Amino acid sequence: MFAGGLILGFTLIAFAVWLHHREQVGWGERRDESEMDNLYFARRTVGRRRVHVLFAFSGGLILVSAFFGPGFVWGVCWMLVMVQLLVVVVLAIIDAARTQRYHRSKLPEIRRQFLGDDKSP
Repeated sequence: MFAGGLILGFTLIAFAVWLHHREQVGWGERRDESEMDNLYFARRTVGRRRVHVLFAFSGGLILVSAFFGPGFVWGVCWMLVMVQLLVVVVLAIIDAARTQRYHRSKLPEIRRQFLGDDKSP
């Protein structure tokens, strides 16, 4: 149990660091063309940074639970990890809704750029 807790904790922390690094460096070419784009990317960065912190903190709690072993502290740490991962799922849903709203509002601009018309409903 100790070794599994160490592996899982360090893996979760490394995953959070890697995600944060990819968010900072970028997944590809990002063109900031308008104020709407800048606002969306700023909000997305803040939201995803929260997720990265929650992942890293969950990894830290798993490490703490591994060192303390089964008992009260172990149970509390794992309950907090469970709650944090549920919060991560909720934040992912919020991020998906934010991205969908951004794409919906960006669609007329994309139509004008590629088709030369604006047939938005």
